[in-house]
Amino acid sequence: MHKLFTLIFLLIAYASAGQQLYEKSSGIRLGHTSGLTFKKFVTEDEAVELILSGRNEGMQFTAQYLFHEPMEFSFNDRFYLHYGIGGHVGYEKFDDISKTLSNAAGDEFIYESKSFFAMGVDASLGIEYRWLEVPATFGFDIKPYFNFIGMRHTKAKFWDAAISFKYVF
Repeated sequence: MHKLFTLIFLLIAYASAGQQLYEKSSGIRLGHTSGLTFKKFVTEDEAVELILSGRNEGMQFTAQYLFHEPMEFSFNDRFYLHYGIGGHVGYEKFDDISKTLSNAAGDEFIYESKSFFAMGVDASLGIEYRWLEVPATFGFDIKPYFNFIGMRHTKAKFWDAAISFKYVF
């Protein structure tokens, strides 16, 4: 009898876990811009994602507004397409080797390490698999960015691809 009650309890817990609403998630993003990520849904299909990441020996804080749409696959309804736009601020470190004019031969070099303020615009396009029984999500995204570095340089990177693993709570 005790085993029957335990089995019924586990079946009810498993069924209710599958019906859990996805409001917030937190996890890691692994790619060119790797870091910690937090997502909060503001409506059923729209979310704000915050990413604290490292890139080029620096640190960036990224905020994005994402739209989610279910992907129409006949074999599974857990895949979602997401896309959005946002921005980032932070700093990046650059190492530079420059020649000095201290001797006539010009064969002396100075190694300089410089940090610059960086800010820019980010976009996002990705696929997310929601496995709410666990509760977790797994995703792949491409997050191209346009960077203003030290207010003197600009840099664009299109293929900032990553995979992400998030815990849903």
